Amino acid sequence: MTMLRRLARTLRWTVAALGGLWSVLIMLLMAGSLALSIAMAVVPAVFAAVSGVVETVTGIRSLHSRQIAREARLADNLTRAETRAATEAAERRAVTGRADNLARALADSRAAQARMARELADSPVTYRGTRMAAREAVKDTATRVSRRTAVATTRNVASMAGEALPVIGVGVIAAATAWELRDACLMMGEMRALDAAFNPDDPVTDDEICGLTPPTREELWQMVRSSPGAAWDAARGLYDGLPEVSLGGSYARISGWAGEVYDWAFGDAPEAAP
Repeated sequence: MTMLRRLARTLRWTVAALGGLWSVLIMLLMAGSLALSIAMAVVPAVFAAVSGVVETVTGIRSLHSRQIAREARLADNLTRAETRAATEAAERRAVTGRADNLARALADSRAAQARMARELADSPVTYRGTRMAAREAVKDTATRVSRRTAVATTRNVASMAGEALPVIGVGVIAAATAWELRDACLMMGEMRALDAAFNPDDPVTDDEICGLTPPTREELWQMVRSSPGAAWDAARGLYDGLPEVSLGGSYARISGWAGEVYDWAFGDAPEAAP
């Protein structure tokens, strides 16, 4: 009986000792797990090592591996974006540089043109036997041509009513035409003088206009009396808007009356056409 009691007591001590050891083991495991969790949260290397062990054992990618892969992709995307931004910035700088070069070239060209224009305007020329600046020669020619044009225009407008007079307007037309040729010849002379100042070796000639001889009033009247249809057709070929006119017997009778008026006005009517 005493043996049984001792055996029971021994068993109870053994169980109690084993329970204490189990409790200590559990506490150590809990402490180690807590320490490992803290280390994984605080020390990235520990977290990486534990993740690697778990991934090796289970064959499943760990959160750490996925995070590393994601960060690698982001870093690669960032690198490509930075490279693309650097390339675009270089292209923009190149374009800006070319634009700046073109702007400077254009400014230089305009400055050179302005300088050449000033030099040309200030360059001396021989104009009407006198040495003067080119701009002064151009100004003098423009003044002369403007004055002559104003006088010729005023004369032409003033002579329109006289030209419209029946029969005797032929004399006004002949006189006005002679004055127009004279004005044109004088203006060509002005332009020739200016051209000779800038191009003395090969000046233009005004002989083509100045050599023309206007018809007299007798010649004009003879053309009207002898060939009125041809005269009218020639005018229609030069000026738009003139109507087509049939000159028949009525015009012949009017022409006879006009001859009498011409003879009365000028005293020397030419012979009538047969």
